[in-house]
Amino acid sequence: MKNIFTIVLLLSTLSFYGQAKKVSFLNLVGNNIQVPRGCEAQSEYELQACNGTSIKWDYYTDDMLSAVFEATITAFAESNTSKTEVTFTSFGSQLKGYKFKMGTTYQYFLRGTIKDQPLMINLGTPKDIASNDDLDGFLSLFFDEVG
Repeated sequence: MKNIFTIVLLLSTLSFYGQAKKVSFLNLVGNNIQVPRGCEAQSEYELQACNGTSIKWDYYTDDMLSAVFEATITAFAESNTSKTEVTFTSFGSQLKGYKFKMGTTYQYFLRGTIKDQPLMINLGTPKDIASNDDLDGFLSLFFDEVG
């Protein structure tokens, strides 16, 4: 009986400590954005397949941002001819980049600086975001304007 109790206690402890911590808020340069209901964040910097939309951002130095952004755009442009310039505003900061149409989805690569932090945002969505009206759902939590 003592062995059964020990095994049950051990399994309970392992299952409790083995669970990954659920991310409730995304952190975009200190701006906390609640993970939408029914969606699951991969980390504080990445939300995958939330109502068909995924968003991820990475922080860089100015020099590194330019190099990574240009390499990313060049790689996407080689296999896709639908490259369009776009401008978004996020937390009062202007982000510039490109939109690529890929089948039935759109891939956006944006770069800029929010709160003195250079970053690149990678956004994949089934929506063609052409105006502020297209920023419905949780995208309106990330972006103020589309221009």
